[in-house]
Amino acid sequence: MPIAVITGGNKGLGFSQSQRFIDAGYDVYVVARSRGGFDDLKGQAHFVECDVAADRDASFIDKIHKDHGPIAALVNNAGVHLRKPMWEVKPEELDHVLNINVRAMFSACGAYVRLHQDTGGAIVNVASMGAIMALPSSAAYVTAKTAVLGLTRSVAVDAAQFGIRCNAVSPGFIITDMTREILAKDPVRREKIEGRIPTRALGSAKDVANSIFYLASDQAAYVNGVNLPVDGGYAVGF
Repeated sequence: MPIAVITGGNKGLGFSQSQRFIDAGYDVYVVARSRGGFDDLKGQAHFVECDVAADRDASFIDKIHKDHGPIAALVNNAGVHLRKPMWEVKPEELDHVLNINVRAMFSACGAYVRLHQDTGGAIVNVASMGAIMALPSSAAYVTAKTAVLGLTRSVAVDAAQFGIRCNAVSPGFIITDMTREILAKDPVRREKIEGRIPTRALGSAKDVANSIFYLASDQAAYVNGVNLPVDGGYAVGF
């Protein structure tokens, strides 16, 4: 049974990612600070308690590899958003956003490549529409997610010699409990957002999970170093 490791895979978009890999027959290790919705997952899953921002060496990768064998797919999903004008962002807030969205991902990718040079594998990094376009009052987040794409390209080039692929997914406006609640309070904003999406509809968590699974699977064996927007065409809309 192939192993998949998904950071932040116990809630939100990560929960759907975990369930997608489980449904495909993977043995899934969910890495998060708390169990969250982990116990609602159906199938072969294991909870790994870890604060990825504090685990500077991504030791959770080493432990899972040592105890259970090669990891077929690593999904770096854990992230944090900060909505605040850039001139109001405090140094410690910027550090927090960069630590979780960039440094933790950088360390996880490094640990994965170091341990899988003989077996190959696949990494999928979760970026954001903020990685390809500016979002209002989100400079820290946009900066971090833009860095994710640079990291993804670099890992794709450096790790290809070991049979390791690295790609990214950039979700657009996706319906989750949080976005549903926010947009319910601001129907004008929702109408504006949907008006820019060529499909005129927000995406689902399953849309993102399916895209991530594709990039991690053998079906994408010749796909390396790409960023796949999952946004219904928002980034190219008008």
